[in-house]
Amino acid sequence: TAYEIMEDWMSKCLGKAHFTACSDSDLYFKQKGKLDMMETMMKEIEIREKKRMADRLEAKAEMALIAADKAEKLQNEIDTEAAKTE
Repeated sequence: TAYEIMEDWMSKCLGKAHFTACSDSDLYFKQKGKLDMMETMMKEIEIREKKRMADRLEAKAEMALIAADKAEKLQNEIDTEAAKTE
């Protein structure tokens, strides 16, 4: 296992106790796991925000189309009234 390799390397090659290295390794991988989960959560939040922004833009586009249709109808009515008075 990794502990045996670390124990062998720390004891024979470096001449130091392996306990600290093993606990540091455990701490590193626990923190790395938490950071990976946090990164995933941030990506999910970013995706949700992009979807909300797209929905808002779609709603604005629909409102702009409705306003353009109303303006066109109003202009047609004005043109019709102007043609009648001439």
